Amino acid sequence: MHEPWRTCGRTLCAGVRVRGDRCLAHLDPSRQDQYFEGLRPGAEVDLRGTELSGDLVKRLVESIRTEDGRAEFGRADFTDARFRDPVRFEKVTFARTSFKDARFGGEAAFSETLFHDEASFRATRFARSALFADVTFGSATFESAEFAGGARFSRAKFAGGGFQFTQFNGLVAFDESVFVDDTNFREVDFGGDASFAQVEFEGKVQFSLVSGFRGEALFREARFGGEASFAELEFHGKVSFEGAGFSGAARFQSARFHESVTFERGRFGGFAVFKGARFHAPVSFESADFVAAELLGPAEGIMMTFAHATFRKRMVIDVVAAEVYCGEANFEAGVDLRTMKANVDLTRAAFGKPSTIAGRGLSSLRSIREVDAVDLVLTDLDLSSCTFAGAHHLDKLRLEGECRFLVRRRRQVLAEDPRFGPGTGSQVGPQRMADLYRQLRKAQEDSKNEPGAADFYYGEMEMRRHSPATPWSERVILHLYWLVSGYGLRALRALATLAVLIAVVSVSIWLGGFKTTPAFGDTLIYVAQSTVSLETKLSSLPKDLTPFGEVMRLVMRVLGPLLLGLTLLAVRNRVKR
Repeated sequence: MHEPWRTCGRTLCAGVRVRGDRCLAHLDPSRQDQYFEGLRPGAEVDLRGTELSGDLVKRLVESIRTEDGRAEFGRADFTDARFRDPVRFEKVTFARTSFKDARFGGEAAFSETLFHDEASFRATRFARSALFADVTFGSATFESAEFAGGARFSRAKFAGGGFQFTQFNGLVAFDESVFVDDTNFREVDFGGDASFAQVEFEGKVQFSLVSGFRGEALFREARFGGEASFAELEFHGKVSFEGAGFSGAARFQSARFHESVTFERGRFGGFAVFKGARFHAPVSFESADFVAAELLGPAEGIMMTFAHATFRKRMVIDVVAAEVYCGEANFEAGVDLRTMKANVDLTRAAFGKPSTIAGRGLSSLRSIREVDAVDLVLTDLDLSSCTFAGAHHLDKLRLEGECRFLVRRRRQVLAEDPRFGPGTGSQVGPQRMADLYRQLRKAQEDSKNEPGAADFYYGEMEMRRHSPATPWSERVILHLYWLVSGYGLRALRALATLAVLIAVVSVSIWLGGFKTTPAFGDTLIYVAQSTVSLETKLSSLPKDLTPFGEVMRLVMRVLGPLLLGLTLLAVRNRVKR
């Protein structure tokens, strides 16, 4: 095979000649000593194709070390070199260097190394771990390089552009590193965990990976100065952007997340693009700060958490998820929350401007406890398990579309009602429940839902009737009101009571209401006419009533119209819209 350099005279050795016809590895000891003695700081080194032991590398570095402890290379060429032992290029300065096609059989340490000019690690193979801690790169490429044992670039600084990485089979860590210019991780394969904790990307960054992140992807407290794109990536392991800051747009459109994801305490200074993203495990935006974002979604997930998150601008959240938790979230300019098949929890959420919570496909609202509902609109939501205790201005709550409450005994009730099981209702007393029913009745009336308002009126009266705080005299009246007409909401009960009253009064008047005893049928007609204040025209009835008869007639004149009125009121409450 033709070699681009004059190779060593030893058979099968591809090392470049440095003395006579021998490479550095095959020089006799005395001539090796002469080679190293001839080197000075800043010397150019050509060791292409040479097989270098750990001892030779150590002597090479020490021979060009300055008084301040740093070793300085001029142009250094290690193309196709073979490093069979662990090697250390620590505290070394390279003017321009190439490790193209080099092979590192042991650990390779480049800690605190400075690459002034172009550094090429194209197609380099690292069989063991590669350490680039505290390294500064002017311009570097790792195109087609393979890190079989993991790589650490902790606190590295990538000052120039054009960085290219290819394949990481083990753990790769860029913790606390700085990328000064725009960065593109194009067609990189992260076979293991990837850590970018506290990394600072001063320009744009784009990840367009071959197989996505196959291990964990950790971006804790990373800082993205420009646009950050993770579009269409697949994350197979856990993902963490906890405390990360996005100054520009954060693009996750059509990304796939198979394990849990966290953006807790993250700051989105630009757009947050999650259109088409799918979360196959819980995702958390707890305590995140959305400064400029106005849209999140449409996205799909299992459980999405926005607890304690702050939204500075009016937000549209469009998600398909089983659980959506917005406890103590702060929507400063309001929100349009659109959910499908989701259980939504708004406990202690704050809405600075008018907001809408809209459901599709059996979405349910589980709680609006301690929420100020003055500008809140609920649309097409299942409220059968929703808890309202502690909410403010429920009378201003707007209910639109098909909002369904829990149904018991053919009436809408609240899930907290203590009449229907211990559950959450056991923590809310009758007096507080009466207030909840009263406010929601007003909300139903404003929504022109008279039957719903009637149901809540019934619940309110029931709570007042059972409340120990209600005076006993008022409770007696409420019991009678419930007994005879179901608080003016049971038409059949009022009619039955009226029928019983007519029968009892008819018998009483027939037996002792007239001075002579008429036919019972005539007496029944007379009492029925008295119910509606009509004068009888029956000639067969006696004209004079006894004092007892006058009292009975007066009772019918008062109670008859009252019961008729309650019957009509009950019918009206059921049919009015």
